[in-house]
Amino acid sequence: MTPLRDLLESIVTLTKIWKRDRALKPIETKLARQMAKAFRAHRTVFMQEFGRVGPRILGEASTPPAIEGALEAAYQATLADFLAPIEEAAGAAITAAAKHRVAEFGIDYAFDLKNPRAIAAIKDRAAAAVKEIDATTREEIARIISQGMEDGYNYQQVARQIVAKYDEFGVGKPQAHIRNRAELIAVTEAAEAYETGNRLVIDEMTAVGLEMEKSWSTVGDDRVSDGCRTNGQVGWIPVDEPFPSGHQHAPRFPGCRCAILYRRRPTT
Repeated sequence: MTPLRDLLESIVTLTKIWKRDRALKPIETKLARQMAKAFRAHRTVFMQEFGRVGPRILGEASTPPAIEGALEAAYQATLADFLAPIEEAAGAAITAAAKHRVAEFGIDYAFDLKNPRAIAAIKDRAAAAVKEIDATTREEIARIISQGMEDGYNYQQVARQIVAKYDEFGVGKPQAHIRNRAELIAVTEAAEAYETGNRLVIDEMTAVGLEMEKSWSTVGDDRVSDGCRTNGQVGWIPVDEPFPSGHQHAPRFPGCRCAILYRRRPTT
């Protein structure tokens, strides 16, 4: 490639990523607020249940079923608080991606969220996300309670630690570019949905015989993980081929900042 062509391709790539990020930012911001609110609701229900069983459990013997019952009560009471916002965000991100790819490739494809594949993708991803969120929350709370019992803490001490952990879900800092767990969920789910929208359009193109390729684009700074950097180094590959990490697309992990680019396979 000539330096001029390299420059032009870099500009095109940056423009695509800028459009993606601009579309996803308001979706992420709204979902992060909704996730923080959902965690507050979860905390309220769990702490009420823990208030009933906690003093007895911590004062005598361990009874895991009682804690599991409290966590299950919180899960059931707040399921819709997590599920509905994630489905809404997924729909918005899928639509944004589909519109971007339709405009980019100039194809005759009228996308809408009534598409059966889009509906199934939204439902499946949201359900999976909520299960992952619940599993992580249960692990965090169970760990605090188990450690508290091991250290001989009383009910009030353990309860304060649990409340502090819930607060971290909304104000902590799990990664350098992510402010808290609520935002981590929002960024990850928006990225997952955006890629779903990409593939809905790309699959339509391959179905009519067009040969498509994809490439893994990293942010390019010193915080890029080795796995993502390796994925980015392979360049353009067929759309159905996995990247070296085994992933078909970004995000490779929660909070991953990478993006996937698509193009028609060059004829020469």
